[in-house]
Amino acid sequence: MRAPAFPAWSTAICPGLVAAVGVAALDVVLGAEVGLLPLFAVCPALTACCAPARKVITCGFVALLLCAAVAAYDDLLFTRRGVVALISVAAVTGASAVAAHARVRHERRATRHRLISEFVQSVILAPVPQDTAPARIAASYVSATEDARIGGDFYEVVPAHDGRVRAVIGDVQGKGLGAVRTATVMLSAFRMSAHDADDLEDVAARMSGALGRRGVDEQFVTAVLAELAPSGRLTLLSFGHPPPLVVRADGSHELAHPPSPALPFGLDWLEQDPPEPSRVDLADGDRVLLYTDGLAEARDAEDAFYPLVQRVSLLRGESLDGCLVRLRGDVQLHTDSGVDDDSALLLMEYGAVSE
Repeated sequence: MRAPAFPAWSTAICPGLVAAVGVAALDVVLGAEVGLLPLFAVCPALTACCAPARKVITCGFVALLLCAAVAAYDDLLFTRRGVVALISVAAVTGASAVAAHARVRHERRATRHRLISEFVQSVILAPVPQDTAPARIAASYVSATEDARIGGDFYEVVPAHDGRVRAVIGDVQGKGLGAVRTATVMLSAFRMSAHDADDLEDVAARMSGALGRRGVDEQFVTAVLAELAPSGRLTLLSFGHPPPLVVRADGSHELAHPPSPALPFGLDWLEQDPPEPSRVDLADGDRVLLYTDGLAEARDAEDAFYPLVQRVSLLRGESLDGCLVRLRGDVQLHTDSGVDDDSALLLMEYGAVSE
């Protein structure tokens, strides 16, 4: 693996060498009485912040030579003061080289983990088809974990028979690798069934069965399954998930609440009746936002939830991707410190796809 890319300025101009030359010039100008010799030890330490160990050693060697030259110029080379300064530069150079080596190893490891994470994300959350008749689609995912790319939220869009398009968005209880594995199970079941299943109830049954076969007793998954027909009929099946937001082209909007409460996947042992599908008729240009509770439960400093319905204007006008970017930015302003939960967004617009 290649070494991490360092800032261009650290390659062209080593900050430690610049500092060493500056210390030497100041000592010559100000005189031996000022006592600048110990400052040469700062030069390799400064270089260690942004350069590999070999450059730290080179800088330390140059700083050592300049320190000896300046000490000789000040008639201090073989005095206690000069010897202590030279030993300090050598010692700091060695310690800084070790620190720089450790930093480079950490950066390489972090780069490797990031590449693996991005690959896993590309497998779990593959790019959704943006133009799949009868819908245009955009998706966005943000992980609450710093530097992470994946989590327990998931989404997928699959073209189905008879010109329909089916989508799912879900949220796995908990975090970490266990949630990622569960999300993978649910996505795999959806992808395998959504294309040719008779209806959403059939898709949901296969997803529930896949989760049950995984053998997780205390983990559940909230989700919304959606099916959009060429006629504009949108069918929704909700499993304890936040209701989709329907944004009409005529300026109105509504939350598509399910007709009856439903339990998440994985809670079948409670023996509640299966969810009833809800249906919404869309006109050309109408949009539907599917989202996870990372958006619905984003809070500000006063613990107030993000007012999604009051921000519905953000989902109008621009391209679908542009709308999601604006929505993300507004959530960031609301929370002021980023989200504390994973957040997935899926925005669909009904209408004929241009050739």
